[in-house]
Amino acid sequence: MPTDTLRLGADLTVTTLCDAAGTFPEPLEDAFPDAGNTGRWPMHVHCHLVRTPTRTVLVDAGIGPEWAPAGEWFGRPGRLPEELAALGVEPEEITDVILTHLHPDHIGWVVADEDDPKPYFVNARHVVQNAELKWLRESGEEYEDLYDSHIKPLVDAQLLVEVTGAATLDERLDLVLAPGHTPGHQCLLVDAPDRPLLITGDAFVHRGQMTTAGLAYRYEEATDDAAKTRRRLLSVAAERGVLLAPCHLDEGVVLVESASEDSFRTTAMARCPNSVA
Repeated sequence: MPTDTLRLGADLTVTTLCDAAGTFPEPLEDAFPDAGNTGRWPMHVHCHLVRTPTRTVLVDAGIGPEWAPAGEWFGRPGRLPEELAALGVEPEEITDVILTHLHPDHIGWVVADEDDPKPYFVNARHVVQNAELKWLRESGEEYEDLYDSHIKPLVDAQLLVEVTGAATLDERLDLVLAPGHTPGHQCLLVDAPDRPLLITGDAFVHRGQMTTAGLAYRYEEATDDAAKTRRRLLSVAAERGVLLAPCHLDEGVVLVESASEDSFRTTAMARCPNSVA
């Protein structure tokens, strides 16, 4: 079942949905070669549902069904449709799908049928940064099939919306650039009256990066940019009391506080009940 829904205002909620929970295919020493950690790395794949008076917004689309590329990589399919159904939300009700970036474990459910790859969220505009789409198109054979199976159906259905830089979706939802993990990585700021919340995608992929911003991840496209992005997000979160909602931690939402000049401490505000087998 989904984690607890956070109510950020009288008519504004954010729910963390767990598409999958498992173990990262590589040990920590390979994924974070400079961290000094070894062994297994439990990982969740979260999507986030944001509901305002006028919009029902899904941030990222998870692993996807068994045939999707990330399903084989992660070793199990996703279950986002069941998570949405548990909240009483039909795919047709989603008005927007915000894609933080275009890695396979974030776009898996944009299509659901391998033989007839049409958009699963048929009434939703799918919002992505122009720089991210350009990067995917120029990545060669590695992502060529992914573009054909998951992005082209959105283009053909005229449901893919490209934006350039920061953008406002409505009066409470803003896109925030967060490059480094990929060139066009973006976050979604929920500008709530009670407590703002930033859905961070893969700006942070391990809790160690939320306490030490410079901790490099092997699969960052630009390591220096990724570290700068983490420092900026953590600093703003600590200074302004912005909650952070990462994708791959068992914490659904965290509160950040400064510990020293370049280190931070976090407190879990919501945890995912799905355990890692």
